Amino acid sequence: MLMKEHHSQSIVRLVEILQKDSSILALIIAGSIAKGIEREDSDIDVYLVVTDEEFASRNSRNDLFYFNKEVCDYSGGYIDGKVINYSFLEQAVSRGSEPTRASFLGSYAAFSRIEGLDALLQQIPVYPEANREKNLTDFYAQVSLYGNYFAKKAIEQNNPYLLSHSASNLVLFAGRMILAYNRVLFPCHKSFMRVVEDAPVKPEHFVALANELVQQPTLERITAFVELISEFQDWGVSRHQAVSIFVTNNEWNWMETEPPLQDR
Repeated sequence: MLMKEHHSQSIVRLVEILQKDSSILALIIAGSIAKGIEREDSDIDVYLVVTDEEFASRNSRNDLFYFNKEVCDYSGGYIDGKVINYSFLEQAVSRGSEPTRASFLGSYAAFSRIEGLDALLQQIPVYPEANREKNLTDFYAQVSLYGNYFAKKAIEQNNPYLLSHSASNLVLFAGRMILAYNRVLFPCHKSFMRVVEDAPVKPEHFVALANELVQQPTLERITAFVELISEFQDWGVSRHQAVSIFVTNNEWNWMETEPPLQDR
């Protein structure tokens, strides 16, 4: 794989260090370097695959983050990564979230004691087709409620927090719909708008309008943005159905699993 020389040399030095530790089974290169979109000063994103025993030990003391700047000899350079075990990779293939799947785009093993690791890595960043139709329905319900109800109530009641929250979620789930429609993985919030911009099929000026809405969420912009996504396709969800879907996903999500962090 072609990469900038200073990144390549930093990885070589890191491999030399990690190979001496028998609890480390593999070093996976991920992030912008693996995707081929790195800058001169980009950090190096990695996954360290460790034994189950080492993972359990680190997990028990909240030590699953890896950082190393000593091996990088370029300005601002550092290694930034997460510590995982092999089971994590297997589960990422079968049921990984879209951000987890996307984090393995282009990934490869810089060194490995695990047979067939690169073949396994290629199975992770695959769009989960089985989720697509439900996601489109669920995401549209979020757009409908945040855009048609919560954002407008926030303006009526002069509630800046609710308005900011509603505008961000309106843009998030409209963008998620665009990615799902194009069968593109949702990467993370940092890369979200770049990936939406690259999606081939979307309403005209979608990203520009989304950015304007987040910066200045007026009633006119909110209404126009909801119409933009609603008229892009027939999503097959009525206003009445959207409320039920929203309640199930946002208010009753504790019934089949643990409540999400924000609701504990």
